[in-house]
Amino acid sequence: MSRTDSTTRPTSRLTGHLVSSEDGTPIEYFSTGTGPGLVVVHGTMQSAASQSELADALSDTFTVHLINRRGRGRSGAYPALTDYDPAAELADIEAVVAATGATAVLGISSGGILAAEVGLRHPELAVVLFEPALVADRSLDLDAFLRRFEPEAARGDVPAYMVTALLGTQMGPGFLRFFPRRMLESSTRKMIAKDAGTLPVGGATMAELARAVPYDMRIVAAHADRIEDYRALRGPVILVGAAKSPAYLKHAVERLHQLLPGAATVTIDGVGHSATQNAADGGKPTEVAAALRAHLAAR
Repeated sequence: MSRTDSTTRPTSRLTGHLVSSEDGTPIEYFSTGTGPGLVVVHGTMQSAASQSELADALSDTFTVHLINRRGRGRSGAYPALTDYDPAAELADIEAVVAATGATAVLGISSGGILAAEVGLRHPELAVVLFEPALVADRSLDLDAFLRRFEPEAARGDVPAYMVTALLGTQMGPGFLRFFPRRMLESSTRKMIAKDAGTLPVGGATMAELARAVPYDMRIVAAHADRIEDYRALRGPVILVGAAKSPAYLKHAVERLHQLLPGAATVTIDGVGHSATQNAADGGKPTEVAAALRAHLAAR
């Protein structure tokens, strides 16, 4: 799970596009730069705007395409949670890749799982995985987390499942777990209800981001204990981690490196799971861009 969407204005010129996915759902994406195409698949509690500064930093070397996943901006809505199949989002990414002619995909957190799955289907693509939210070797007690989260999501209790997700995925400051849940849920309710004002290009409201969380948790749950599947990745792979991220995310990167000894691996120092995000949201987009530029150029 990743941190919240940015309100920082992108410094690059982002051009908006729509493409139709396999099931007819419109998918919005934004493009900037020149050079080989790189599709960016954001994570939970993010939108296309979340990596706008990363896109800007890469725009002198790559044509970067920032996807707005379903439920955000002009992209179509998710189906009912009971009808959701993560394969639909793979088709969304494939539609953007086909429309743009991109040669690489960068997936972030839950979006990293989707990018890895696309890489299995398209070995011609270079795949960059930033801390994919793969739970391996019981590195996270996912069952205990989901036992509380899923009933909250089923009854539409957004503040409750948001707090459960925040604590269960170990996002946010560690001291939050010492606060009463009632206080955290109240703060979350106010945050969701607050008028977002003018959104950045590619942005999404807090309500949109919150509604998408149960779908990301389905992705995580569906791919838990399946990290061995990615031994079959045949295209170039770059693994990116962050020094201050939760242990289970570091473990996923380490296990993928063991499975894919030919993959390039880089760690971004001084930051956690927000590394790819805009600077105002705790990211280090310039440092991430430098690492990606060096390793993608070598591929």
